[in-house]
Amino acid sequence: MARSKKKSSDKRNQAHEADRLKHLLFQTVGIFIDAENIELSGLKHHEGRTDYRKILEKVGDREITRILYYKPEYKEISEEFRRFWHSLGGEIKRPQKNADSFMVIDAVTMADKLDVVIILGGDKDFLPLIWYLKSRGCRVEIWSWPEATSPELKGAADFYFPLTTDFMVK
Repeated sequence: MARSKKKSSDKRNQAHEADRLKHLLFQTVGIFIDAENIELSGLKHHEGRTDYRKILEKVGDREITRILYYKPEYKEISEEFRRFWHSLGGEIKRPQKNADSFMVIDAVTMADKLDVVIILGGDKDFLPLIWYLKSRGCRVEIWSWPEATSPELKGAADFYFPLTTDFMVK
């Protein structure tokens, strides 16, 4: 009898795990990158360049709908990076100055089409955006360098993923 209950319990756990993974696979994800924040923090705290390919691999098998990279137009972007970014299916947005407002408008505009919003950046200014996205039913994930991330931002997100030196270009 005990063996039968164990098998039944194992089957339920496997079914639950399969449902959970299926749900993850069919999530639509939008990724919004505050390039200046992520790149400067990586340089300052880890003395290296951020490896976006590794970060995107970590997103896993979820369906990435949009990947938006925001960097002010006065900051240089190499042609090599442009080609790399476009090969990933990413878009580059070049606001005149601060990219935050562009990022917020895009995320708000896309909220109803996304299950998950991943924000790469640790700026406390994104708190109202997180609150809004959650009110629209989006799961909000913050991926950033811990040393440069507001504790309030970490607490407001549904999930916080700390970037480590594993996400630096070697």
